[in-house]
Amino acid sequence: MSEVAALIPAYQAAAHLGEVLLRLQALDPVPEVLVVDDGSRDGTAQVAREFGARVLSFAGNRGKGHALLAGFRALADREAIVTLDADGQHPPERLPAFVAAWRAGAEIVLGRRARTVAMPWARRFANAFSSGWTTWLAGAPISDSQCGYRLYSRVMIQGTPITGGGYELETAIAVRAARLGFRVAEVEIPTIYSEAGSQIRPLRDVPRIVGALGRLTLERMAPGPAMRRAARARA
Repeated sequence: MSEVAALIPAYQAAAHLGEVLLRLQALDPVPEVLVVDDGSRDGTAQVAREFGARVLSFAGNRGKGHALLAGFRALADREAIVTLDADGQHPPERLPAFVAAWRAGAEIVLGRRARTVAMPWARRFANAFSSGWTTWLAGAPISDSQCGYRLYSRVMIQGTPITGGGYELETAIAVRAARLGFRVAEVEIPTIYSEAGSQIRPLRDVPRIVGALGRLTLERMAPGPAMRRAARARA
């Protein structure tokens, strides 16, 4: 069993997933890979198996957050889990940098994309706005709150209340982990947008993310029972 595993939530990703898996296999050491197929209908799970990945499949599309939670449960005995997207926007070659930051003492490592012209202007604005709000909530710098390329340590996953089913889950984890005192680090990654575009659905996911930030703002002022218990455990 490997100490570090790669977790790939995937939806309708058959066209790009194979290349991502090949590039992961080229790393030294080769990480264990788990693909969580979020109800795809294009053969995503079959591609994952053909390239040697372990696969969990949902019968229908449940959202990225649910895919991440299923992956965390399946990999609960790994010391660290690196999450990356299935569409090639997160270069697998940067995975060792996340592991190095973890070995240096970080308990959650966040990918940080430069806000260059390679990022659509609407995404640059939304990313800057949400990252600024998230940094204030976390009490620690979070330069790219919407980047899903991350490393989560087992101790952080076990010690942080994790709720939510969509893209908002990643924001909540980062904010709560930082507020609980887990050590946060960032790793710079290239800004890459594939021809498939983002899997974020603006009409569904953006209100969820804003709603999550609103709830986390209230939680900052009046922590709920789960956060109070987690804070006591960390004391």
